[in-house]
Parts: sequence; C-alpha cells; structure tokens
Amino acid sequence: MIPLLSIATARDIIIIIYGIVGIIAFFVFILVGALLFFSIKGLVGSAKEIMADSIKPTLDSVRDTARSIQGTTEFVGNQAVKPIIRTYGIVAGIRKGVSLVSSLTPRKKSS
Repeated sequence: MIPLLSIATARDIIIIIYGIVGIIAFFVFILVGALLFFSIKGLVGSAKEIMADSIKPTLDSVRDTARSIQGTTEFVGNQAVKPIIRTYGIVAGIRKGVSLVSSLTPRKKSS
C-alpha cells in the first residue's frame, strides 16, 4: 500500500506551490504594469503631438492678429487721437486764458 502524505508534508507542498505561483504572479504583474506604463506614455506623447499639430497654426494666427491689432491701435492713436487731444488742450488753455483775463478787468458797478 502507498503511504499517504502526512498533513505536515501536504502543508509544505501547498506552501511551496503557493510561493511559486506568487512569484510568477508578481513577475506577471510587473510585466503588465510596465507594458501599461509604456502604452500610456506613448498615448500621451501621441496626444501631445496631435494637439501641437492642430493648435500651433491657430496660435500663429492669433499672434498675427494681435500684432495687426497692435499696429492698428498705434496708427489710430498717432493719426487721430493725439491731434484731437492736442487740439482740445489748446482750446482748454485758450478758454482758461480768456477767463483769467476777463476776471482781471474791473467790472463796472451798476447804479
């Protein structure tokens, strides 16, 4: 008759098998984690590249528009606003001068 395994021997065999399966599972998890990491890294890189390709022309267009608006603003400021301000300053100065001169002349008293 074949001798049956004792409980202690069966326990030791199960612990050894469990350890081997645990080590294999550990390496499989490490491999899956590494593959997942590199897959996500590649996906993020591709997404950045796609976004850069589609957004860069738009940003260049916005920059050109901003430069054009800045040039237009400077032109309008130099050609229209400055002369108006200068003219208004001269008119205000003349008014102040006239009011100052008119306040210096003595008023006639009415009887």
